[in-house]
Amino acid sequence: MNWLKKVCQKLFEQQLMVQFTEDEVKKIFDTRQRLRQWYNLAVQGIIGAPADEDLKNAIMEILDLSNKLYEWYVPPFPVNKVALTDQELDAVINDLKSKGGMVAWLPLDGTYYTVDLDTFKKIIEWDWTDTRKYLEDTFDCDKFAMYFKSRMAIDFGINAIGVVLDYSSEHAYNLIIVKDQQGVKWYLYEPQNDNIFTYDQRDQNFYAMKQYVLLL
Repeated sequence: MNWLKKVCQKLFEQQLMVQFTEDEVKKIFDTRQRLRQWYNLAVQGIIGAPADEDLKNAIMEILDLSNKLYEWYVPPFPVNKVALTDQELDAVINDLKSKGGMVAWLPLDGTYYTVDLDTFKKIIEWDWTDTRKYLEDTFDCDKFAMYFKSRMAIDFGINAIGVVLDYSSEHAYNLIIVKDQQGVKWYLYEPQNDNIFTYDQRDQNFYAMKQYVLLL
């Protein structure tokens, strides 16, 4: 089990992001199950001596690490994404244009997928982008925004998330598009602290939107 312990320790120490395949997730799950079985056998004295605390403690240490790894990378809730129609996407872009400030918008995909607002809030509560350390130039606001956009597409298949490069406030953040039975809405999102807010609720010192480029 050294591979699991080394991976977990590296994640804890450096907060690295890793994308696991379905097979790797299954391996983590199976490992958790086996470790639990081994621990029970050790407690019963079937393997090792009943008083062999070193064995039981070693098993529990790795079991705890595997539990944390599983919880970090396997969302504890279902994500049912839906596609935006061309008309729905156009309506969002036209609404943004009507408010002024958009220098250009650069579409990156052919079809856009999203979720409802409640599901999105669950995702960002589970996601740990906001816990990353801010590093000037190498992991600053634009990196946070692009990182969050990429992470949502990779982990959840949600790509209806834009990156706002706001030159008027010298800041970068995300635009999110959500869809439910009532229709499609868009919000602004700060990936450094998980704040979601409407255009009218924005702090214009940080989210001026008087001159910006939208990557979507």
